[in-house]
Amino acid sequence: MFFHNMKKNTGYTIVELLAVVTILVTVTGIIAALITQTLRGSSKTNITNQVAQVGNYVTSVISNSIISAENVIAVTVNGRPVTDCTKNPSGSSIELFISEKGGTILYACGGGTISSNSASLIDTSRLKIDTSTCYFTCSQASNDPYTPPIITFGFILTQNSDDALFENRETAPFSTSVLMRNYRPN
Repeated sequence: MFFHNMKKNTGYTIVELLAVVTILVTVTGIIAALITQTLRGSSKTNITNQVAQVGNYVTSVISNSIISAENVIAVTVNGRPVTDCTKNPSGSSIELFISEKGGTILYACGGGTISSNSASLIDTSRLKIDTSTCYFTCSQASNDPYTPPIITFGFILTQNSDDALFENRETAPFSTSVLMRNYRPN
């Protein structure tokens, strides 16, 4: 009879319910953090790819012009044109003679971009070039002005964003050296 008066427990205690809720909140927090990290990583990858594509495009355009150029008209050093590459001039712009049909082409660093005859090679609303790091160098054997010059250029391309988040900013350096294949000395 004593056992007959005892009631059956059919529900959960408050401690059991709190334990289950705590476990669910913890698992949900971990999953949310993983999803957030994945999305942030994806955003960083997209921005890195964008900067790399534009930087490679600019490098390709300038390299192709240098390869087909017949002569270096001027490398501007501190505002003065230098036409003799045997002295290895370096500056923020270079002017190349392409051919009689093609004329000349001027590449210059300034205003957050590299321009080709005053037309920007990048979309300055999304990207910018640190013009203090943009350079062109013309080098040639000092004892032989008839050897083809080697033009070296470089720049640092940056995401044009004031966003404080790391994944929304990217900076990448680009540089290369190109031999003038069609060089014809004056």
